[in-house]
Formats: sequence, C-alpha cells, structure tokens
Amino acid sequence: EKVRVPRSPIITSEDVVLNAVGQDLYEKFFRGYTRKQWGMDPSELNASVTSRIPIRTNRDDRYFTDHYQAMPKKGYTEMFRNILDHKNIELQLGTDFKKTISFIKYKFIIYTGPIDSYYNYSFGHLPYRSIEFHHEHIPDQSQFQETGTINFPNDYDFTRITEFKHLTGQIHKGTSIVKEYPCSSGDPYYPIPRQENELLYKQYEQVSKKEKNVFFLGRLAQYRYYNMDQVVGAALSLIEKFAL
Repeated sequence: EKVRVPRSPIITSEDVVLNAVGQDLYEKFFRGYTRKQWGMDPSELNASVTSRIPIRTNRDDRYFTDHYQAMPKKGYTEMFRNILDHKNIELQLGTDFKKTISFIKYKFIIYTGPIDSYYNYSFGHLPYRSIEFHHEHIPDQSQFQETGTINFPNDYDFTRITEFKHLTGQIHKGTSIVKEYPCSSGDPYYPIPRQENELLYKQYEQVSKKEKNVFFLGRLAQYRYYNMDQVVGAALSLIEKFAL
C-alpha cells in the first residue's frame, strides 16, 4: 500500500499498474514488456491490457487461480482432430473465404476472421499485433529453464521463452523451446485496445448487427483480447441461441 501511486480515474494500462504496485515494480516488470509486446507505452493503451494480469501479495505463482486447470491429455492437435472428425464437418485449408462463400450453401455462418476484412475495410483497417515464433530443439539438453514460461520484460527483443516439457510432462533427453518476437505485421493475433480502435470497431459492429444469418465470434471478429476460456464461453453462449 505504501508504494502505490494512486490514480483516479483509471483510464490507461499505466494507471492500472501504478495504482496497484507503484513506480518501481512498474518499471521492472510491466513497462518494458508492454512496450515490446504492443509497440506502445502502457500510457497509450486502455486499462484492459494490464487489468488482465493478476496482481497478488502472496506466494501463489500461478497465472490463473481457476479451481480446474488442465491440458488436453494428448495435446491440442489431437483434441481438434477429434472435434473435426465428424461426418457433418468438411475442412478446407488454404482457402480464401471470400472466393468460397459464393458457392457454398449455408443456413448460418459463424465468422471468426477479422471483421474489417469481412467488410472489405470499408471503414478502414483495424490494427493488430502479431508474433514471430522462433522454435529451437536442443537435442543434448534435457532441460533449458526451471519453469514452463519465463518473461523478459527489459532484455532481448523477444518477450518470453516457453519450454514445452514443463507443460506436457514429457520425458526426453532433449528439449524444445520457443522464443516469441512481437511484430506489427504477420498473422493478426492481438487486437490493440485503444479508444480510437474501439470506435472504429464499433462502426463495423453496427453493420454486423444488421446481418440476418452471419454471426461474428472470437478475438478477430469481435475485436476483443479474449483468453481461451472466454472465447470458448462466448462460443457456447452463441450456440445456445441456435438451440432455442
């Protein structure tokens, strides 16, 4: 409480962190990481970015505190293979949605791509951040680091290193890691939470509400920085509408 830098109202990501932990921890852990991840200072981003990060004063080192936390037994690849293995599902990879939709018969569309692309950028491009994943296999080293993911807020160009064996429980004489390099071009991963971007998205959202049989879902289609559980929840809520 003594180190807090009270901020009111809480508007930016900088406000959130300073109000919670003060200047010293803000500089050591938050500011550099945010600048790398988003290409912007926390003072330029909405409060929602750093509000996602749990701040605790105990020794619980978990990112999430949900009662149930798990990995798919055989990994996410196998999980999605099982989901898609159904007679009513046809999977088309490397396919341009806009070139395909004109000759596909459908009752409803659940669109999960960028909403600005769906409407041919009629109001302008929504900005996103991307990531380059640099994978490395180290054949003669059984462990690279002491935990699954380590963040590097102030050093190097990458934001973090993940070593998968800590997550899967795999036993092997070698190990594999990935370094994440944020960038402004590439596949769109992260909607950028700023007021002007939200206003631009709202223009697309207003048009989308007039659609009769097209539903927009997910990070890109709803321009929301969803966690995995949140987007699954949004999908289940949407499906409930079809069931009514």
